[in-house]
Amino acid sequence: MASAFSSDLQSFVDQEWAKIDQAETVLPFSAEEYAQRHARLRVAMAQAGIDVLILMSPEAMAWLHGYASRVYEYNASGHFPVMHATIVHAEHDRMFMTDSAFHESLVRQTSCINDFRSVPETGLSDAGQQDEFNRFLIGQLRDEGWLGGVVGFEWHCGVPSPAVAATITTDLQQAGCEVVDASEVIRDVRRLKSPAEIACIERAAGACDAGLRALQAGARAGMTELQAWSIYMSGVTAAGGEPSAIHETVAVGPPAARLHTLSSRRPIQRGEYFHPDMSAAFEHYHARSTRPFCIGTPPAEIVRLTAIVAGAYDVVVDTAKIGMPFGELNRTLKEYFRGEGVGDSESFTGGYELGLSFPPNFVGEFVWGEDMLDERPIEAGFATNFESIAFVTIIDTLVFDDSGARFLSQMPRQVIVVD
Repeated sequence: MASAFSSDLQSFVDQEWAKIDQAETVLPFSAEEYAQRHARLRVAMAQAGIDVLILMSPEAMAWLHGYASRVYEYNASGHFPVMHATIVHAEHDRMFMTDSAFHESLVRQTSCINDFRSVPETGLSDAGQQDEFNRFLIGQLRDEGWLGGVVGFEWHCGVPSPAVAATITTDLQQAGCEVVDASEVIRDVRRLKSPAEIACIERAAGACDAGLRALQAGARAGMTELQAWSIYMSGVTAAGGEPSAIHETVAVGPPAARLHTLSSRRPIQRGEYFHPDMSAAFEHYHARSTRPFCIGTPPAEIVRLTAIVAGAYDVVVDTAKIGMPFGELNRTLKEYFRGEGVGDSESFTGGYELGLSFPPNFVGEFVWGEDMLDERPIEAGFATNFESIAFVTIIDTLVFDDSGARFLSQMPRQVIVVD
């Protein structure tokens, strides 16, 4: 085959590729932990009656073997097909990953998977077509002898798109497979966090605090919401954190309608209160932290409401025990707000599972706080955000362990006043 470059350039390119090939793979977790995750997943597959599992979501692949990228063809042009997939069999201790040849070095740098299979004739200048990938995937399954059984597919993920998922599903069915939704299987097996995962979430919580302290020191009247956001993110990255999957927002005014907006060019005026609704990640594991801020003296009502929502945190620490149904904790929190004169329709407490954070979302499968009859037990190793809302909002990161409930942020639960 002719060289792609002139001889002098080809020599340089070959040397640079050799450096990449020799680079050490650096993973967030030990090989033993990844092996344990693989084994747990296979047990869950067998219990669910799934022979083969095809994982295509960023979260599932990163959890299973470390692979991390910023390009997953989410909502992408139809010109760029989805070719990344990790294939697991319930009865075999080997798994393999497919993707475009263009990503082979990235897979080797970020993943502990040792069986990578590139889709033929793909690379920088040839993305291939979706039907090419489908044929390749089914051919690999046929060569392994893994066709014809029950195949689990993640139907509740954004990658691949519904249109692409439909073509893969149809082709698997025509090849003699029964295709079932395995979203709950993979999500449930990674719900409870290992000590190493909790340590990552703790690092993310520390980065959240660093960002809020930077904002407390640097916010000024006349600064826009986007400028305030930039100060926060500088504090996060200086502390070793990284952006999370959802845009961290700074929002002036009542939070109920504002905390789902993007930071804007609106200036923050003296005397105005605002909520930095923040998160940060470490090795893609994220934490949450939100406090009401005010430039100058805050309204007395905001101070009073903040004290009420802050009191819910003491209720959680005093009440939550491993094995207790979430519904019992929910009822105790509702009773607390009623005692403070806040009606059910004006308050909310609860949260959702924290864990891997890849755009465009970081909300986990396990959600609690809305159903007063929730009989699911509190379990050690569960990490969640905790939102306490009664007009103002305080959010923190909550971990349940053998001793009960503990919050990770060191920021005071009060209005943060900026002079």
